[in-house]
This record gives sequence, structure tokens and C-alpha cells, in this order.
Amino acid sequence: MLLSHRLSLNATSIGIAAVFLSTSPLKAQSTAELLSNIRTVGSGDAASQIATKTLAQLRAAKDVDLLSTLKAMKGATPVGRNWLMGLANSLNARSGSTQKSELKSFLDDLSQDGEARFAVFQWLTKTDSRLRTELLLAMKQDPSPELRFLAVKELMDTKPEAAELKLLLESARHPDQVTSIISTLKEKGTDVDQARHFGFLMSWKLIGPFDNVGTANFEKAFPIENDWIAGSVKESYQGKMGDIAWKDETTSSIEGTVDLAAIYQNEKGCIVYAMTEFESPANQEADLRLGCINGNRVWLNGALVMTNEVYHSSMQIDQYVEKVKLASGKNRILVKICQNEQTEQWAQRFVFQLRLCDSTGKALLARGR
Repeated sequence: MLLSHRLSLNATSIGIAAVFLSTSPLKAQSTAELLSNIRTVGSGDAASQIATKTLAQLRAAKDVDLLSTLKAMKGATPVGRNWLMGLANSLNARSGSTQKSELKSFLDDLSQDGEARFAVFQWLTKTDSRLRTELLLAMKQDPSPELRFLAVKELMDTKPEAAELKLLLESARHPDQVTSIISTLKEKGTDVDQARHFGFLMSWKLIGPFDNVGTANFEKAFPIENDWIAGSVKESYQGKMGDIAWKDETTSSIEGTVDLAAIYQNEKGCIVYAMTEFESPANQEADLRLGCINGNRVWLNGALVMTNEVYHSSMQIDQYVEKVKLASGKNRILVKICQNEQTEQWAQRFVFQLRLCDSTGKALLARGR
């Protein structure tokens, strides 16, 4: 989950902050330049060494301050954000409660980095439960996934009635919270179309199986790929065991899962392609979010946007997330799902689910849906 991933970064940031080693100094730079360097740092040993030296200089700088460090997190790389969070934790521990009003103003600024604002919320409310409740009651629409999660939880703990739960459902984004609210509403006599609420794509055209014995063909471009990219697929192709044709499949799963093992008689060492279209009401940015326990590749409008060669590690909603741009009108999607040949009971699943949503996880629905 996005939330658990971000929380894990927060949990490790204090440890990273401790890596302020005594190293040879870099060329003299202003604090602003040093913060900028950290913002753009990438992954790898070389980048880590540079970041370590830069942070040593920042810690020694007399004019480095907590708010500038927090503001630098906006737009930072994931690695850079983690280094900056470590520095911010260190600076906050040093400053104590002397900057409460400034930190509150930072928290109120919804344009700032969500992870930084979440950290500030934790600092401000660590020993003030009344302030925590007061702030959370106003945060159910917060752009920070972590703060929105806590706000929805705070309101759910009040045992709201059905009408309030419906409103709360519109605010909830974390899948566990969404399904919990839908379940509670059902107990109260109100049914919610869970698959529609999440925005799962339910209707697909499938073709397979193609050969993947020895998991050798994950990157192989079968003719279907080139034809689909060109915008004109054939009615049938040469598959693993002869000619194969497209099948129409509309899943009835409330989780939007397409069970390829059931459809293709638990075929092993194979590949299935799934294609669909999404009619977008406007040009818009979106998250393409895939859940799949098998190797997978995803194309949007002819371009490869996602690739994950992983087999049977786990599966969950929003397991893989990619930022994409949808064009107004028809958007073509192709998914390649690859099964290996493991025979263990836990390795028999051959499924996927896919949805389109905004950056907070709110479903984007096709025109007319």
C-alpha cells in the first residue's frame, strides 16, 4: 500500500539521519544550494556518499533551519525526500517546541509535501490528544494519504450512522477503510457497488495462452504486441498450442479481479494478453494502479508504462502504481500477464486487477459509467 510504504520511509528516516559522518568537506556552498542538491539525489552508492557529505555540511551550517528543510521536500526525489526527512527529524529534536506556530502554519499549507506535513502533525500532537482530535476532524479531505487515513479513522471511531458513513466513504481512500465502510453500510441496509467505487476496469478481451516455458518470454514481443501498438489486432494468433482467438470476459468480482487460471484451465508456463478501452471525459493526469501476483507489463495508447517481472510474491490492490496521462476520448490499454511453472499450492494464482484513479486514489470513471 502507498500508506504503508510512506510510513515505512518515516520509520527509517531517523536511522538515515544518524548517518552524518565526519567526511572531507565539499566545495563551499550556501545552505539553499546544499538543500537543492539533496532534493535531487538519486539512488546508488555514489549518490549516497555525496548525500552523506552534503548532510554533514548542512548539519554544521549555522543557518540551516527546520522549515526550509521541510519545504525542500516538495518535489524531491523519493531518495532525496528520505534524506531530508532524516535531517528534519534531527532539527526538530534540537529545536524542541520553539517553532509550534510556524509548524502549524506549515501544516495548514496544503501545497506542501504530504509526508513533511504528516511528520509535522506527529510532532505537534505527540503529547496533545485534544489538538490531535481537533486537527483530524478537519482533515478528511486532506491531500496527504496519511493524514486523510487518520482523519477517516477518527470519524469511524465515533460509530457514525448510515448517512454520515456515505459521506465518509467519499473521503476514504485507503482500501481497508473503503471496504470496511462498505461492509458497515451493507449491515445497515445500504449496498454499494464496490468495484465501481474503486474504479476497476471490468470488461476485457483476452487472448492466450502464449508460450512462457522457463519464464523465457517476459520481454518477447509476440505479434499481438506489435499489432496492438500499431492499432490493428487480428482475430486470431499462433499460440502455445495452436491458433487462438480473443475471448470476451467481464468479471463479476467486487475486487475487479480477472481469474486467468480459471479461464485457461490453470495453464502453466504461459502468457495471456488482456486489452480494453477507457473513455476519458477529458485530458487528465491519472494513476494507473495494478494488482497482479504474476509477471506483468502494461501499455497505454501504444506506450509501455509498467513492467514487473515478479512471480507469486504477493498481490494487493494498488500494488503497482504509475503516473500516466489520459487523452480525452478513447484510451487503449493492453496488459501482458505471465505465469511460471511452479507447482506449489500457493503458486497457482493467475489473476490481475486494474483501475484508474486520481493521485489520492479516488476512482476515475469512464464517460457514461
